[in-house]
Amino acid sequence: MAIMVFMYIATQFQENTVYQVSMSPEEQKQQLIEKLREIDHPEACLLFFRLLKDTLDITNLADSDPRLSIVVLKNEVGISVTINVFPALRITRTKSEGIRIWFAFPKEYINNIEEELHGNSRIGSVENSSDYVWLPIPFEDADLDRKDPEAKQEWENCLLEFVEKARRSPHSKKHNSAAYKAAVDESYRGEIIAYAAPGWEAGQVHDPKETYSASKSIPPRPDIPLNYLLYGPPGTGKTYQVQKMRTLFSESHFVTFHPSYSYEEFMEGIRPDTLGGRISYQVKKGIFYDACLKALRQAGYSSFESCLDDTPSQRAERFAAAPAHLLIIDEINRANLSAVMGELMTLLEPDKRLGATHELWLTLPYSRSRFGIPGNLYVVGTLNTADRSIALLDTALRRRFQFGEILPDPALLATVTIEGIELRQLLQTINKRIEALYDRDHALGHAYLLGISTYNELCEAFLTRIIPLLREYFYDDWEKIRLVLGDNDRWGKTYEEQLVRRLSIDEKELFGEEVVTQPEPYTYEINPSLAKGEYQKVPKEAFLRIYRK
Repeated sequence: MAIMVFMYIATQFQENTVYQVSMSPEEQKQQLIEKLREIDHPEACLLFFRLLKDTLDITNLADSDPRLSIVVLKNEVGISVTINVFPALRITRTKSEGIRIWFAFPKEYINNIEEELHGNSRIGSVENSSDYVWLPIPFEDADLDRKDPEAKQEWENCLLEFVEKARRSPHSKKHNSAAYKAAVDESYRGEIIAYAAPGWEAGQVHDPKETYSASKSIPPRPDIPLNYLLYGPPGTGKTYQVQKMRTLFSESHFVTFHPSYSYEEFMEGIRPDTLGGRISYQVKKGIFYDACLKALRQAGYSSFESCLDDTPSQRAERFAAAPAHLLIIDEINRANLSAVMGELMTLLEPDKRLGATHELWLTLPYSRSRFGIPGNLYVVGTLNTADRSIALLDTALRRRFQFGEILPDPALLATVTIEGIELRQLLQTINKRIEALYDRDHALGHAYLLGISTYNELCEAFLTRIIPLLREYFYDDWEKIRLVLGDNDRWGKTYEEQLVRRLSIDEKELFGEEVVTQPEPYTYEINPSLAKGEYQKVPKEAFLRIYRK
């Protein structure tokens, strides 16, 4: 675990700096707010509450469970979570160390990584009799889900052990129920964090009004629509264009839709978690929620609650000045959009975004927290017209998105000639025939021929990519495929030059009699030299005569 750590034994984690008297719910709330102000770091506090929520989900401990104690430290800047007698989680702030989040790990796990840990001169000693080690990890490295999943698993294993080792219960009078509620109730958490924002007088709770000033170095907004869909046939460079747009944004999220993609994956949903043989169900956030939260924080808000508690004019000012954030949805039409987006379709409209003229927000169905789409979030999708007709998407998306058509660009192949074969004319002719026999949505993208520099590569592209794509387009109607490739009789190719050949069936030889199967019974084969990979035996005219009669 490549993190800056400093070891302490469990005895240094005991209850020696906590409030000693029980308090009313309002007093507990005020106590928590005052301590968060001392910590003075909203992002660190949000991470701590998320880890506390993980702790509660894993252990299934209720607020009233005597085994659980969430304590606001009296003589230290921090909050400590204890299960039975075991410290499970803690956040502290000191002048020398800054903000640290403490985790419990098995001693055996620490021994396995002891060499790596001892590379840090600040590591202290641990009692050999101790079963566990408590490590204070810098806030920047404390998101174990992303930084060190193995360490996260070891910490969770400790939590399960702590629940079972009931040596004695913590003092319930020291337990702060407001901290428990802040972990499990997202809206309450947002309220607490907003109240604790810097600049408030200690001991008072008012309506939260965060201060924010936009950075003068914020780059101008990208010159693209807020909701933008790039559509066209396969191989036209839609994803390539989107990746170029990515350079216009400092940060972005990326997701690819598929037929089984759901609202629960995209936005939020209840999903099972298995830990130590036990199954628990938690509300997990999806990539769209994460992208919106990131855009929200770029506008200076720590949570959706603090944003929605702000005034409309202040929201509009912040989002207008905030850096833009990008969400890319590749293959957007592969999913059932009505099921995936649900109520988000309304919020996506530019004038319904947070900070816009007719801004809207809603209560999410699973977490019951308030939510809106920030005005600085750009949503760019790609849509493959060969997968599904674009007309099916017009009703749901046309009003929310602006569309940009990306067509095959033969000009990109203008300078490419292989063995006398001009790839630009080759692509143009094939696409004109596809459009005549099918439609323009099923054209052949220039990417299928882009980057080809040898005759062998050209043959390989036709064998493994272009002919299989034509078979899919025309549902194995070989006569239409032959028309596209110029292999039909009247175009003038010799039998050796045809890429797809027609073979007559001798019914008497095959069946012993004439069988009326179809007016002209034929079978078809791909040019044997092409099919076997003997590309030098494939006549150059097989490709030249696609566009030359």
